[in-house]
Parts: sequence; structure tokens; C-alpha cells
Amino acid sequence: MSATGIPAFRFDGRHAEAQAVQLRVEGGALVVEAQGVVLDHEPLDHVTVSEPLDRAPRLIGLSNNVTLEIDDADGSLASALQRAGLRLPFVVRLQRRWLAVVTILAALFGLLGLGYLKGLPVAARWAAFALPPRLEHRMGEQVLGVLDKHHFRASRLDLGRRTQIAERFSRAAAAAAPGVAYRLEFRAGTADEINALTLPGGIIVMLDGLVDVAEGDEVLAVLGHELGHVVAKHSTRQLFQSIGVGTLAGLLWGDFSGVAASVPVVIGLLNYSRDFEREADDFAVTVLRTQNLSADPLYDFFVLMQDHARKRHGGNVPVFLSSHPSTTERLQRLEQARR
Repeated sequence: MSATGIPAFRFDGRHAEAQAVQLRVEGGALVVEAQGVVLDHEPLDHVTVSEPLDRAPRLIGLSNNVTLEIDDADGSLASALQRAGLRLPFVVRLQRRWLAVVTILAALFGLLGLGYLKGLPVAARWAAFALPPRLEHRMGEQVLGVLDKHHFRASRLDLGRRTQIAERFSRAAAAAAPGVAYRLEFRAGTADEINALTLPGGIIVMLDGLVDVAEGDEVLAVLGHELGHVVAKHSTRQLFQSIGVGTLAGLLWGDFSGVAASVPVVIGLLNYSRDFEREADDFAVTVLRTQNLSADPLYDFFVLMQDHARKRHGGNVPVFLSSHPSTTERLQRLEQARR
């Protein structure tokens, strides 16, 4: 039992006036009395008690629709309820321990970050390989359409040169990745842009600027690298990781063009992870070896690009290297493969 009565105001739900009363907590029940007369006697498990708030009274609701208002600034009600076994909700207790709240929030953000870094790539890989080919092809076609409209121009390479590159690559692809569907497209970029990229659905785009500066074996090495992206579905996986919800919505509603035209898609297509690039480099070496070539053409191509950057771009890295990161690390790995 509480040592003294706790002052409160009683609202009976029928009259506007509040009645001054005293509360007691005894025998697992809340007793409300006025001038020695017991007005209410309610088991504690039948009452509802509001959460404590700074500078605000606490409210207790009884089963007979009576509401009690208590100014519990001194904590006498909270103490009486706690002695009777009625504890504050866990969330309220937690709010009073700021260090615990900060710790829990930090752990929550850590779990979210771990889920993003680990769970999202796994989910994106599953979705990319589970995606019906016709939908993936639609994605690639619409991305290519946007790039053709806003960035690419028709290739100026003569038909004979394009045919030669395509036929040689076809033989190498059949040996390294039999049954893998791809489509090779030739385009011209802006200002003789040196680049090659892979779009969803197996579309490989080779820009004229790259063909102009690279030797035949080096062009094959680059195409082998891009075929590695096709085999592992890196472009589709990267899109799902970058804008997964928007991508899926575009597919479900039958129109991916709005998503394809957005900046995240372009960023997603051009920036692969280190793991993706390592996989594509390794596959390029495999392609070269099916043609009785070493890793030298791919290594030489990266060296050529770095030299080209210093001589013609004032130190700026060509698009192929800027969109295919960690060139120094990759050259070191290729140096091992050359031996």
C-alpha cells in the first residue's frame, strides 16, 4: 500500500466538473476515494495508464469509463505502481536510457548497412539470372535506344572492318562461352570516345574510338572482357543493385524507358564493382587463350590507355578506364597472368 494518498482529479464521463480525489494502490488494485468514501476499486490489470511525459499529467482509465488525471511530477504514482508490479513499457524504459538507445540505433544502422552490402548483391544476382530473357532483352534495347538518342552516333567504320572484328570475336566467343547469346553493335561516341560497354540482354557496344587506337588482338581482348560481363550478367545485376525497385516497376508495367533515361542507370552501367571487373578480366584471358594468345593483349591495352591519357587528354583518363576502375591493381593481376 502507498504510504499516503496521491492527489488526483476524477472525471466520471457524465459531468464536466473534475472531482478532487485521493488514490491508493493496495492489494493489486487501484483505490479511488474522496473524503473517506471509496468511489472506485479497480484491479491494476484492468486499468490503462498513460506513459509518463515531462510537464504533462498522467491519465488512468478505469473500466467504468472514469478517467483520472494525476500530476506525477514527484514520481509518487510511478513508484506506487512499480511497487505493485506494474512496470513501465519497455520502450518507455528504453527512452530513459539514452546510451542504450544510441547503441541500438547504431546496431540497427549497422545491420541495414550489412544487408545492403551483402544481401543486396545476392538478391540482385538471383533476380538477374531468374529474369526471363525477353524482359532482360527489353531492358537492353531500351537503354541502347536512349543512348542512341542522346549520346551515340552511327559507326563510321567500314563494313569490312566491322565484319572482320565480329567474325573473329564470334569464333572466340563460341569457344569460350558456347551457347551464350550476345549481340555486337558498333557506334561512334562523342569526340572519338574510347570505350566499350555491355548492356542487359547481352548487347555489347564497341565504339569507333577504341578500334582506332587498339590493335586487333587488343580489340579481341576488350570484347572478351565485355563478354565476361554478359556471361555473369553484370549489367543487369548492377542495375538491380542501383535502382532495383524502379527497374522491377518498369518491367512490370512494360515500360523501362523512363528508368533507362535516368542518371542512376547510366552510372550503374558504367561503374562495376572490383569483383565484377576481376571476373571480366579473368574471362577475357580465357577468351584469349582459346585463340592461343596470352594475357598480353589485354595488359597492353590498359597500358595503351594510360599512355593515351597522358599524351592526348592532359592526364585525364579515357572513358574506358574511368568507367572500369582500379586499373593499377588490374595491371598487377594481369602481370601475373602473363607469366
